[in-house]
Amino acid sequence: MEERIMQILKEFIAIDSISDSPKEEPAARYIYNFFKDMPYFKEHPDHTGLFEIPHDPHGRSVPYALLEGNSTDTVVISGHFDVVNTSDYGEAEPLAFTVGEELESALRKMELPAAARADMESGEWIWGRGVADMKGGLVVNMVLMEEYADLAQKGQLPGSLLFMGVPDEESYSAGMRAGVSLLSTMKDTYGLNYKLLIDPEPCHPTGEDTSMCIGSVGKTMPVVMVQGVTAHVGYCYDGISPLDILTGIYKKTNGSLEFVDSYDGEGTMPPTWTNLRDRKQRYDVSIPHRAAGYCTVLSFTTTPDQIVEKFRRIATEEFRTAVRELNDRYQVFKKLNKFENKEEIHYDPLVLTFGELTERLREKDQDGFEAFYARAYEEVAAGIKAGTTNYPDATIAMMEQVLNYADIKQPLVLIGFAPPYYPAIHSDQIPGKGPVGTETYELAARLMKEQYGVTLQRQHYALGISDLSYCAMDHPFDSRAFSANTPMWGDLYCMDFDAIQNNNIPSVLFGPLGKDYHKWTERVNRKSLVEIAPTITKQLIESQWNK
Repeated sequence: MEERIMQILKEFIAIDSISDSPKEEPAARYIYNFFKDMPYFKEHPDHTGLFEIPHDPHGRSVPYALLEGNSTDTVVISGHFDVVNTSDYGEAEPLAFTVGEELESALRKMELPAAARADMESGEWIWGRGVADMKGGLVVNMVLMEEYADLAQKGQLPGSLLFMGVPDEESYSAGMRAGVSLLSTMKDTYGLNYKLLIDPEPCHPTGEDTSMCIGSVGKTMPVVMVQGVTAHVGYCYDGISPLDILTGIYKKTNGSLEFVDSYDGEGTMPPTWTNLRDRKQRYDVSIPHRAAGYCTVLSFTTTPDQIVEKFRRIATEEFRTAVRELNDRYQVFKKLNKFENKEEIHYDPLVLTFGELTERLREKDQDGFEAFYARAYEEVAAGIKAGTTNYPDATIAMMEQVLNYADIKQPLVLIGFAPPYYPAIHSDQIPGKGPVGTETYELAARLMKEQYGVTLQRQHYALGISDLSYCAMDHPFDSRAFSANTPMWGDLYCMDFDAIQNNNIPSVLFGPLGKDYHKWTERVNRKSLVEIAPTITKQLIESQWNK
């Protein structure tokens, strides 16, 4: 098995499947070719294929392969084959996709951090982009599929096994969002009973131990656009800057512990803003008309609806605060400038969600608004497809176009969501499934300790965000309200909530031990890759067939 894993790993790593690019498709075809040449799939050609991602700008697909056994009890093994770029490798970049001595020799000549240097000298680690995150784990599953395919062909496979590889996990999870529809179709077509999904993301070391995640953190990206009142800077009290309101919202939300969810000693990180700026395209001596920004909000149990309401309350408070402070300054300024004669500065707070604004516009002129919206959406889509913009920036552009169409003159705050969206999931909390996550962890922990002397720690939620989010729905969710508040929703970005609920697969993250994902020192532990991960994964699969 070690030789087979290393052979496939070298070939697979050599495919530079950079995320969110056409380079991912050769990796999908490599996986498909790997399966279609097996005797089992030559006899069952309809059991493997490439599922095309609808409306994908890069023409990507999801490779899959189903082994039907003597039971419909099915384990899904799924993982992503895209990788991040290699610019941080410096002079060693031409070798980043090469597994073996050539890359290691180049890395030895560089200024390796002390821990990485020790691992290099130990000879116990394999280096290269994607070896840990996460082609190594995917290769393990491909080799296991190869072994199980022989049993399936002989009619000796106790249960069923479905492999699915996905692109784009490092960007917008287009592969997994499309893959859930494939899983739902396969389930209904073949009458499969999904018991467990194993995603071989690399385990990260926790001291001398390693970990298994039985859930994954949720992620939303609220977008806030503020419209002020423009005025010449020489008459600044005739207007109000949107930056006064937006920066107030930023200060009340960025790092705010009010948004932190806690579960059994684990907590989400507070919100982090990654963009905040005015919308002026050229210089002039006037107050900006609009400003916008977006942030990431992580959650375990808080829903997008609840996040919107928190932002609405804070935006309303900060709107009032900005107006009050502007008026207070003006009352003092009047004493310094005899030409100022306004009694007070006052603006009524107006805070809307994107869905509320578009609903108002549809009520006013359904046909006219729909025609405008289709044109605006297509214009934004062209930028996404051409790679000249990203989803969050395109969301802001769409919100601004709708505000232009609305032609509202008063200051306001508009709240929406930008892709990507990751629902929170915990495998013990899926209705009707029982504590599958904990049971899987406890079995894996016992096997790891007995067979390898390794302690396996349980992590309820993977905090790094993962494709597990699309495996099941563990709490009620108003998908219509979310989609209405997401300007990119449609052909550009969507997910099949019905398919996710139809699948409702308990899932875990468990793969080989890795370090420094996304860094030039990325590496995977050799023993974990070629021995521990295959052995334990195989036992976890078979435990689901034997229940």
